[in-house]
Amino acid sequence: MASLTIKLPDDQKSEIEAVAERKNYNSVSEYVREALRDKVEEDLVLRPEVAEKLRKRVKEYEEGESEGYTLEELDEELGLS
Repeated sequence: MASLTIKLPDDQKSEIEAVAERKNYNSVSEYVREALRDKVEEDLVLRPEVAEKLRKRVKEYEEGESEGYTLEELDEELGLS
């Protein structure tokens, strides 16, 4: 297993340790791995409302109602950043 070193404010580290203990994780590392897994999964999933907006934009383009969009325009409208 690989290692990743991060720097946290002392109070944030204490909060993470307290939550890991309260939720009966075997270690803080186990808790942090699960939290990171959940966050990465969340960030990779295209939310239904975003998917619908994207389908609408593709349909407009295919039907000639739009000349296209820049990545910046789509990013701003869809909130992908």
